[in-house]
Amino acid sequence: MHMSVREPEGGQLTILSKSELDRIHGATVEVFSRLGIKVWAPKALALFKAAGAEVDEKTMTAKIPESLLKETVKWAPAEFEMYGRDPKYKLCYGGKRVHYSTVGQPVRLQDLDGNVRSATVKDMENLAKIADYCDNIHHLSRMTTPLDVPQDVQHLHCVWANLKNSIKTTNGYNHGERKAQETIDMAAIIRGSHEELVKKPLLLGITNPVSPMQLSQQLIEGAILYAKYRQPMVYAPEIIAGATGPVTLAGVLVQQNAEVLAGIMVSQLANPGTPVMYGTVCTVLDMKTGATALGGPEVGLYNVASAQLARYYGLPSRGTGGNTDSKVLDAQAASETATGVLMASLAGMNFIYDAAGSLDGSLTLSYEKLVIDNEVCGMVSRILDGIKVNDQTLAVDEICRVGPSATFLASPFTMKMFRKEHFIPTLLDRRSRETWEKDGSVSLEAAAREKTRAILKEHVPEPIDKSVAAEVDEFVNRVTKDYIR
Repeated sequence: MHMSVREPEGGQLTILSKSELDRIHGATVEVFSRLGIKVWAPKALALFKAAGAEVDEKTMTAKIPESLLKETVKWAPAEFEMYGRDPKYKLCYGGKRVHYSTVGQPVRLQDLDGNVRSATVKDMENLAKIADYCDNIHHLSRMTTPLDVPQDVQHLHCVWANLKNSIKTTNGYNHGERKAQETIDMAAIIRGSHEELVKKPLLLGITNPVSPMQLSQQLIEGAILYAKYRQPMVYAPEIIAGATGPVTLAGVLVQQNAEVLAGIMVSQLANPGTPVMYGTVCTVLDMKTGATALGGPEVGLYNVASAQLARYYGLPSRGTGGNTDSKVLDAQAASETATGVLMASLAGMNFIYDAAGSLDGSLTLSYEKLVIDNEVCGMVSRILDGIKVNDQTLAVDEICRVGPSATFLASPFTMKMFRKEHFIPTLLDRRSRETWEKDGSVSLEAAAREKTRAILKEHVPEPIDKSVAAEVDEFVNRVTKDYIR
């Protein structure tokens, strides 16, 4: 199952003109020239220095000339492929193809009994199984943080839970060289060798620059290691307008552009041609509460502009859509999630993080919302497919054949075409009120809870080879013992 992947295409929505994109680029070049960027990883700073950047080793700052910026960014591929545990599952990032990922690393979850609590490894396995089932979810992030295993080996348990319970691609972990290497070694066991892992990347790395204008030591050292093995890396700042970036949205785009491009340069200088994504997780500060507004409309604007900037530099893109600041499954959660996913999808974001499962600004994951948001992504995918206009779909013969005062319901043409043309919900309720009340007046949340329980009971992910699973289990046990010593 899941071998035939639906990759809808977006990109119909733009908000920046070519001249405005040029101005953002020009402002970015000026920031690099006047301020530079702090690079806290000595290995990365050395890469910049060797390439010709103006480096101040006392302040750990690199000032980057435009010529070096343009030359280095060109080394990054315009598109690349990632492969699942079974390499027959393949995603192609680039162009205007859109892919949806689960919410990334909430600190707590809301379970099927309504309890908000810390997560366990069993939760990680359950969530991976649900995401494996959901046809509109392409990729599994680290969906929560299990607290029933030592902190030093949480990264291995998270990656292994995803790989063991789903055929799909997964996040890796690049926070520091040691842990990055451990996830690489685990993935190499799955692939059969490190060489095969290089050929068919399995792990997606995530590096969030430290705003304003810094690249952290551990994440960048991990990114350099991931570049060695050509595992794709996302650079996605989490700038908060008015707090860690300028209050103006255009100003945030300039700062984001500098932070992203500096990170991408590190990957390219470490290993030219390493696959990367131009990313954003930017939002605004709610001036009334001091909270971040991840469900706000500005996030959608950042997504559209960032997708345009990614294409401007010839890079695949990563956005965030599906976030909500609501704490419960209510109208706020629905409206913010749907708006965010739709905006990012119409923008042609190649990889949409947090598309499914987010509550509370992605600090909480909801079991039920993972399933509900899969349906939202399905609806948006149908919107991206658009309206096909050809001799068959124009249906002139059908209109004339049926004629006036008749129905198209029983027509063979209807039976042949409706599944291709219409979105068929599996969870959303379209019945009449009378039928709905007769059947128990079940809410969407309750229906999602019932469906989620059914998935966990009935869905069987494609099994992993027993000898490979035993080797990974032994590897995790050995690494755990090494940390305890």
